[in-house]
Amino acid sequence: MSLVELFERIPGQDRLLRELQPHVASPKNSYFLIGPQDGGVLGAAKAFAKAIMCAEDGCGECQSCRAIENDVHPDVTVFERSGAALSVEEAQEITSLSVRSTQGSRYRIIIVPELELVGRAAPVLLKSVEEPPVSTVFILLASLELSELRTLMSRSVVLRFDPLFEEQIYGELVKRGFGPEQSKEAVRLSAGRWSRAVELAGDPELREAFTLWEELPQLLRQDMAQIVTLADRLIAIGGVVEDRRRREHKREIEELIQTAKAQGVSSGPLKEKTELGHKRELRRISTGELRAGLLLLERHYRNQLIGGDLDPDRSRHCIDAIREIEDAQAALKRNCNEFLMLVALLCRLADKAS
Repeated sequence: MSLVELFERIPGQDRLLRELQPHVASPKNSYFLIGPQDGGVLGAAKAFAKAIMCAEDGCGECQSCRAIENDVHPDVTVFERSGAALSVEEAQEITSLSVRSTQGSRYRIIIVPELELVGRAAPVLLKSVEEPPVSTVFILLASLELSELRTLMSRSVVLRFDPLFEEQIYGELVKRGFGPEQSKEAVRLSAGRWSRAVELAGDPELREAFTLWEELPQLLRQDMAQIVTLADRLIAIGGVVEDRRRREHKREIEELIQTAKAQGVSSGPLKEKTELGHKRELRRISTGELRAGLLLLERHYRNQLIGGDLDPDRSRHCIDAIREIEDAQAALKRNCNEFLMLVALLCRLADKAS
């Protein structure tokens, strides 16, 4: 399997693939990939890392490729922040990691997702990117081009994802064997985001639960008991995903132990690190589901505005609702109490709807 075949899992990025291919044999010290979090940007980073580290330019099946896919390769690290933003201490940890000797590989690759949440850690991370050992390759990821990222971008090879249209996502889902109806529903509920559409297409239980967000504008009433019930039901959607991921985590740990054994290394430290990553992932699932729901809810009001033929009061209601949802999305980034945030949002939306 070549880099081209690895990228076949990420549709609509042929131009990005062409730009990456010449770098496989002799990578630069830093790359900056800009694209939506649910658009396959982390998958692209891992595919690039596999191609760099694999003797066959990313076969996808060897021990190295499988270890990278499962986040257990000793010289490829996906650095996940622990809080709402990357902390200065975590940036210092990345700096320490970048200067360590490799464990038998030609390169050490450090992937840092969601750098739009870099916060005050940007100057520390910049020092690492500016002065890395020749053997260290950074792959930095962000969904937005923010002013605090400009200096980091100027020190990196910048690569941008092309946007995907809903028709492209639908066609790719059908091509991958999903039925027309489930593909159509997945595209609609994903708000046009590729990775989310794949997840929804393969998960009828999640699709059924997630339709509550689509029905929400018609369910809102100025009734606190009903609003609390709705908030509970929306929070519970994350529980569906959490339960499934716990089962997948168990399988991942079993494969990790087998991979470590095949490589002749102790599975203990890798197992501990992976379990810590699993805990962080489970903590983020609820927030991720809420973000996905808020995007779908926001699109409902935007579509009403785009559709036109609204009276002035209804137009103002849609504009105000979008602002309230944007405020809720910002609160999620600040690591707020998710249940209270949701209750407050539903109360305000119900009040405006009245």
